[in-house]
Amino acid sequence: MSSSSFLPIDFINRMEQDLGPDFHAFLRSYEENKISALRFNPIKADDKAKEKISHMLTEPVEWSKNGYYYNDEESRPGIHPYHQAGVYYIQDASAQLPVEMLDPKPYEICLDLCSAPGGKSTQIAGYLNGTGILVSNEPMKNRAKILSENVERLGIRNCIVTSEFPDKLSQKYHEYFDKIMVDAPCSGEGMFRKNHEACDEWSLESVQMCAERQAEILDRAYEMLIPGGRICYSTCTFARAEDEETVAAFVKRHPDMSVVEEKRLWPHQVKGEGHYACLLEKADGDGRAEECAADRNLYSYKKINDKLLVDYKSFIKETMADPKQWSKNLILVKDLLYMLPEGCPDFEGLHVLRGGLFLGTLKKNRFEPSHALALAVKADEVKRVFDVDSNSREAENYLKGQSLYGEVEDGWTLITVDGYSLGWGKAVKGQIKNHYPKGLRLLG
Repeated sequence: MSSSSFLPIDFINRMEQDLGPDFHAFLRSYEENKISALRFNPIKADDKAKEKISHMLTEPVEWSKNGYYYNDEESRPGIHPYHQAGVYYIQDASAQLPVEMLDPKPYEICLDLCSAPGGKSTQIAGYLNGTGILVSNEPMKNRAKILSENVERLGIRNCIVTSEFPDKLSQKYHEYFDKIMVDAPCSGEGMFRKNHEACDEWSLESVQMCAERQAEILDRAYEMLIPGGRICYSTCTFARAEDEETVAAFVKRHPDMSVVEEKRLWPHQVKGEGHYACLLEKADGDGRAEECAADRNLYSYKKINDKLLVDYKSFIKETMADPKQWSKNLILVKDLLYMLPEGCPDFEGLHVLRGGLFLGTLKKNRFEPSHALALAVKADEVKRVFDVDSNSREAENYLKGQSLYGEVEDGWTLITVDGYSLGWGKAVKGQIKNHYPKGLRLLG
């Protein structure tokens, strides 16, 4: 198959006009195999993790602090225990650029407005490293569920996952966020090489429709941005109508916004599928940033009946190294217990899939800890740990749902792989009963 046989003719003609002398190099890039990359999760990963799987990696991603390429034919990082433990996230190298440009700082209040499946949200969370707040939003409910699962897998505690359209969020959070990521829905031209079916959904009309929708999303993001704050707008498309022209029109509509930096990655120039990103800043000529920050609406806690928390308090006393750490900012949704991050925004009236860290379920006469809690804690935060080697049969057996055996005190036990949290087990007389979620277990 020639490089152009699956590409829409209107796309080819436009790209030839836009790229000029570079067009043939661009077209030849479609004859190459897709290039695979992953990004280490700084909430969990350390140099030891990189050394352990160094045989999978080829070279660092030039523009990404934690990104590495890997050889698709020789490595399968998606089935390695580190993937299940949230040590890394598989993500196209180009897609790692926008968050690097946004550069979130610890303790900032951040929004990822169109965030499924979660690549950029989990990257932002790595920059925050447990501090500040991240609101990750995805309007499509089925995609928001996948987003929530990825936030959970990477052990993120300070994230609120919502599923709302931008106009509703903007009514709730006026001039609220320090940093906003807008990875806007686009015509997906950067997906053509690895997903030929994306070509079937593309047309010049769809490009124009996307540009109109992107303008609306950016306007809502503007309303939610605190004076002095920054937006990174990005797409995985090559259409100027969705990229440079959308940004130029946005700045014209909002003269207090200015372009700080603008970058485009082309698949014939870099190792990646291509991406556009533009960093924008809102002026704070009136010095209102401090006032807006002070006026942020925070979540209002309601007292939980102590009787309902008896079994939970027994669990944290018997299982956690510092029970006090797990006794604050608690909310109960029916029988589901959550711990909200410090400074959590008020989310009343919004569809929330994940309000902070899901701790577990209050059942009759017992508390069942969640898988999310296991993935979020570190070995030194619990009293009982059973570690398995990532290359061992024990690790494979655990991920298949089988029991483990070893000398460990009876009770809830954190299973770790090379020291990285993986899930719960419950030890009884040397047998550790498996509590790895059935829906995540390996088959065979």
